[in-house]
Amino acid sequence: FMNLKDSKTLIFPRYHQLTVVRNLLADAKAFGVGKRYLIQHSAGSGKSNSIAWLAHQLIGLEHGNKALFDSIIVVTDRRILDKQIRDTIKQFAQVSATVGHAEHSGDLRDFLKSGKKIIITTVQKFPFILDAIGDEHRTGKFAIIIDEAHSSQGGKTTAAMNRALEESGSNFDAEDTTEDKINAIMESRKMVTNASYFAFTATPKNKTLEIFGAPAPQPDGKVKHYPFHSYTMKQAIQEGFILDVLRNYTPVESYYR
Repeated sequence: FMNLKDSKTLIFPRYHQLTVVRNLLADAKAFGVGKRYLIQHSAGSGKSNSIAWLAHQLIGLEHGNKALFDSIIVVTDRRILDKQIRDTIKQFAQVSATVGHAEHSGDLRDFLKSGKKIIITTVQKFPFILDAIGDEHRTGKFAIIIDEAHSSQGGKTTAAMNRALEESGSNFDAEDTTEDKINAIMESRKMVTNASYFAFTATPKNKTLEIFGAPAPQPDGKVKHYPFHSYTMKQAIQEGFILDVLRNYTPVESYYR
């Protein structure tokens, strides 16, 4: 149920949303903390709701009759989407009191210390998150949901991310996207075993697949990496959630003729 002022609206998940959340929960419940998951969902997939539902369900997940995660941290790279996800998650009446929006590192530190169940923050805090959970909060267990829907390259977000990377000692190029920078941070940090990563992205780069995807050894000895779950642009077009931009496409030469 989602609160809309004084009324409530019942929103049913679409098939791929229900499937991916159920499969992620089942896998985390079976294998515990420490895995990485890549969810390749295109535009039109309803990613904000999928992330909100996943975060909500991860709170009550148990492994060995104990809560699997102490906190769920949602990391996003766009202010508009950040607000969209924050509002979507807060609309769940059952968890509204357990959600914290960490705009500053101090907020994030306080929320982690107090054991806030769902913490929503921006990607420039990502280096701090990894350092915190691998150091002073290494006895805790965390689920980190990373939204890489649009790897923006401009504005204040990128500037802040660059500063965070410089401080962390990570190498990067000026043309690197937020996705590249998250990958660089992941590689520069030692692998922490007390966190599971759930990365949502529309078009993952090869490096993103290597870091978050599931490895599949090939007969020739090479290892390919695959998403945990996919929802393609073709599916979104067929279901009417996005438009096919090529439908009205006409090459200049054809138009001239």
